[in-house]
Amino acid sequence: MSGCCGPILTGNGGPGTPIDPIFDVEYVLLCDVAADGTSTPFLRRFTHAQDGSLSGTASLALDGATAYTPTGTVGVCSGDSTTPPVTAQTASTHRQVLNTAGTFDVFATAAGTVESVTVTVIAAGATGPTVTTASGVSPMFAGESVTWSALPDVAAGSDELAGPLSVTTNAGDVVAVSWTERP
Repeated sequence: MSGCCGPILTGNGGPGTPIDPIFDVEYVLLCDVAADGTSTPFLRRFTHAQDGSLSGTASLALDGATAYTPTGTVGVCSGDSTTPPVTAQTASTHRQVLNTAGTFDVFATAAGTVESVTVTVIAAGATGPTVTTASGVSPMFAGESVTWSALPDVAAGSDELAGPLSVTTNAGDVVAVSWTERP
């Protein structure tokens, strides 16, 4: 199970420089097993700092918002043979601001498996930027933001986007491209 809500980004450089995340959030499904054998599933939220170190954890009810306090032995849930065991994965987030004419290819830039991409047009010049996907080339307009994300497909063992996905900018365009990837 991957993080539900994504990272919060902060600027640490001028236009055209990558912007690092403040943190990344991941969720793992665990079970609280009481002495009588009763099992209660819950979520454990792991928050990772910008450098990848673990900065905090929280136990939550399955709604992802209500605090949960385990009272028994905590472990990986068992009994459902159709669901593979949950393994924690660390995702990294990236942001690139494009402010010169050219083409930026997310999949060529990413070092890992791309899980989500957001393209936001901050300003559009006379021609305006375009985004290219498997569906073709689409113009984008000032103020427009589009997102692609992969949902986990347990049966296929996959939760990744497939390319192509590139952004072409022209004179006067300023576009922010953010993506999440895992190793």
